[in-house]
Parts: sequence; structure tokens; C-alpha cells
Amino acid sequence: MTDIRKLAAFICACNTGSQQCGYVGSTLADIIHDLSDGMAESSFVLYEGEEITGAIILDTFDVGGGQEDIEVWGPYCSAHPEDELQLLFRYLSEAAESADIRYIHLFISEDNVPLIEYAARYRTVKVRTHYHYSIDTALPLNSSNHANLSIVPITEPEAEWVDQLIELHNRGFQGATLTQEDIIAEIEDSRNSLYDIYAVLNEGSFTGYIIVRRNELTGTLHLEYICIRPEERSRGMGRDLIVTLAETYRELGYTSIGLNVSEENEEAVRFYDMNGFSRDSVMKHIIMGGRMEQAILA
Repeated sequence: MTDIRKLAAFICACNTGSQQCGYVGSTLADIIHDLSDGMAESSFVLYEGEEITGAIILDTFDVGGGQEDIEVWGPYCSAHPEDELQLLFRYLSEAAESADIRYIHLFISEDNVPLIEYAARYRTVKVRTHYHYSIDTALPLNSSNHANLSIVPITEPEAEWVDQLIELHNRGFQGATLTQEDIIAEIEDSRNSLYDIYAVLNEGSFTGYIIVRRNELTGTLHLEYICIRPEERSRGMGRDLIVTLAETYRELGYTSIGLNVSEENEEAVRFYDMNGFSRDSVMKHIIMGGRMEQAILA
């Protein structure tokens, strides 16, 4: 049986700087928490004697329509990278095929060249660049003073704004990791959920929504989605909503807000670059088919 603390310590040591691969927890306690919450069951760990030399964690999630994808933590290796990566990728391939997985998602720091080059041995469906941004909740930000703008928690699936939220989510984020079924489930379990879901109201009318995920262990807030109706954009609302979130969660003890955005979302990239967020890292999002076919390399 895998020693969760030992595995977490190995991941924490490997997943730093240029070696970062996978959106794992930012602290040892955070990683231990996630592994203890069932993630360790989908791990494959390599040993030399009693020492861990390699590991990969597979987070399988529903994407709707009866299909599933895998988000990968790792693969991490230390002693013999070539041999360890071969074993870890073989495990990933076999697990994906046995579960009839649609896509496999790898997130690798752009500076982790050895792992990117190894992943290139397999056919990819798409490669995207993701930017990780963060902002301190104590950082002073100027708002545009939309006096009639407010955010209202949605804690009941029968709330009047749920249908509009789902319609806007499906239109703006096709193929999103958080599906409409997931959103409804989190609303239904709002008392126990780590997600907070808000309707954005302008003069009392629904104009968008926000979904955040709380991490009480690290005191950080992850901005999963912020979406304003297209006809309401470019009016300074986004900045005001960030100010509201920072003020609200600072009072609850949260010190920073983080998020990931694809380079393809040029409007969002411009917004975060211009509104006080720091770009902490650049990740390559490598998407493979579930069968992980070998690439034909020149």
C-alpha cells in the first residue's frame, strides 16, 4: 500500500520550478489532502528499495455524454528518467485504454523540456499554452464604481438564475471541465462544496456568473469561471468583480486569487495582464487521444 505522506513529499519535491508538471497542490499539506481524498488510489509509483523514484497520478473526470477524460499529475521521475518515463507512460496508456478514455490532458511547464520531448513521442490532438495568474487579495485595485453591480450566491438548484447561468456556461465554455451536471451537483451540495457559485446582477438583472473554488489549506481562491454576457462586456465590470471577490474573501482569510487561462482566450489574457495580476508560470497543455498512439518522428 502506498505511503501517502511519502508519495506527497516526493511529488512536492519534484513539482517545482522548471520541473513542474500537473496542477497539483501548492503545499505538502495540500497534496496530502488530495491524495487522502481518493487520488492515491489512481497512482502508479516506482521504487528503488524503499525510495520512490517515479510516480504518476490519474484524475479521471466526466465530460458529459457518458465520456471521461484523464488529467495527469506528473509523470514525476528522479533517478533514471528514460526508464521511469517509459514505465509511467505505459501505465497511463493501459489505464486510458481499459477505461475507454476520450482524451488525456498533460500540463507541463514550458521549461520542462525533457518531459515535453518525451510526450512528443505520442500523437497529440492539440497543444495549447496556458498562463497561470495570481493576485494578492490585499493589493489595492481601483473599481469603476458600478453601483448597481452585485454578486449573489446560488445555493439552490431552483434559484431563478440557474437556467440562465447554464445557458451562458454552455455557450461560452463548450467542452469545459466543469459540466452543467457538475455545476448543478455543486449547487445541490452547496453546504459541503468547495465551490462557490454566484450570479452577477446588474440593476437586478442577470448579466453573468462567477464560479470559484476555495482552498482552505493554503488560503487561496481559484477563479474557475468568470463570464459576462457578450453585450455587457468592455464596461469595466470584470475589474469591479475582481475587486468584490478580493474584498469578500480577504475578510474570510484568503490571501490570493489564482487562475489559469489559455493563450487562445486573447481577451482574457489582455484583461489579466492589464489588471494587476502577475503571470506566475507558463504551461503547455498537451491533449492526447485515449489510445496514446506512437507519433511518427522524423
